[in-house]
Order: sequence, then structure tokens, then C-alpha cells
Amino acid sequence: MNDLLVQYATDVEFPDVSGAEHLEMLLLRDRLADLQPTLTAVEKQTLAAADECLLGQVAAFYRELSRFVDLAQRRQTTPTPPQHWWWYLDVLAQLPVLSPLAASPTTPDQPTSFIAAHPAPARRRSIRAVANR
Repeated sequence: MNDLLVQYATDVEFPDVSGAEHLEMLLLRDRLADLQPTLTAVEKQTLAAADECLLGQVAAFYRELSRFVDLAQRRQTTPTPPQHWWWYLDVLAQLPVLSPLAASPTTPDQPTSFIAAHPAPARRRSIRAVANR
């Protein structure tokens, strides 16, 4: 397994660490984007699962990141293609949760998304299972 990918998959499990560490994680994700064509199918699955974990906790990651970097300002000074969505966490944190379940009425105890339906520990086990193949 690619060492950078293992580090990224680990980093996305900890939204409450320093925003400076999250900034390093986003730079690491840039490197993984450059390497993506060379990743194996299993590594691509691991990357997708890690990305999903990041997106599932986007507000917490953004809250910590915003203490160290203004993402909107960074995008103005550093060319950032939309394909590098991880640099848009400030925007993504403002979006409503979209899922097939969102179209139907829910009660407070019903999950409104895949992420809500699959708590972080279950996602972490899933990421580790794919990474250990």
C-alpha cells in the first residue's frame, strides 16, 4: 500500500487535531491526486473511502483549518482546479446533506445520509479492511 495513502487514510480519522496538521493533509491529498493514475484498484478504493470519511466530517475539519488558513484566499493566490475539491472545504461545509434519504421525511433519530448511517468507527474499520488487502 502506498505510504502517502496510508497516511492520508489515517489523517482523515482525526478531525479534531490542529488545523496545521489538516493543512498538511490537504497538501498530501494534492500529492495523491498527482499519483492517482498509478494507484492500484485497491488503493483507489482506499482513497475513495478516505475521501468519504473527510467529507463526512467536513465541518469539523474546516473549523480547525480555518484557524490556520483562509481557504478562499488561498484559492485566489494558488491555482486550484475544482477537481481538487478538498481545497473547497469552506464551501462544502456550508452545503446541506444530500442523499436519497433526504428526499423523504425523516424523524430526528433517522440518519439523513450514508455518513450518518455509518458511524466513523465503522467507516474506519472499512478503510482499514480495504487497506489491509
